[in-house]
Amino acid sequence: YGKVFTRELVLIIWVIIGLGICSYILGLFKFKHDSPLKKISPLRMVFAAAFFGLCIYLTTGILGRKLGELESFLPPKNKESFFNVLGNRHEELQWSVNKYDEALKRAKAENKRVFIDFTGYTCTNCRWMEINMFPKTKVKEELEKLIRVRLYTDGEGEPFESFQKMQEEKYGTVALPLYAIISPNEEIIAKFAGLTRDENEFADFLKKRSNESD
Repeated sequence: YGKVFTRELVLIIWVIIGLGICSYILGLFKFKHDSPLKKISPLRMVFAAAFFGLCIYLTTGILGRKLGELESFLPPKNKESFFNVLGNRHEELQWSVNKYDEALKRAKAENKRVFIDFTGYTCTNCRWMEINMFPKTKVKEELEKLIRVRLYTDGEGEPFESFQKMQEEKYGTVALPLYAIISPNEEIIAKFAGLTRDENEFADFLKKRSNESD
């Protein structure tokens, strides 16, 4: 799913639909049973301009710019996409993706704790948190002190099924998103379920990583 139905593909489809609606409003094409368009009214011009502006906005998203609340309805951002030229990639946190054992190994080597982001390709709340909460100043500062790993649980086959099973057996839920802080020895330090729009609440949860030595 994540490699085929990508963020860029979804945005391209939305732009094509938007341009199609814009063209239809301006009478550049019509359907078989439509009445002839003799004059383009001011109202039509307003709607056409609105859809065209939306298409421009979505195009900046294709090129890597964050789209705020709309990101909740998009697949995860592909960091390797050649479209990704407008995003602030140097400012974004780096994540291990679906590499749980590697994250634990790094945590032991660096004497740090692990932040697990149980997420999904089709999870709107997950996407909102990743785009709108994780970059917030207080949250980002705390995340930078942890080894970060993102585990997708809604793909087909492995390793997704194993991650979902681990989430259910160890954390008692398969609901997404779920965030956990664990020791290098996999001891659960703290967990946080669901979405929050409170930066302080999430930052306080992350601060529970204190006493990093086991």
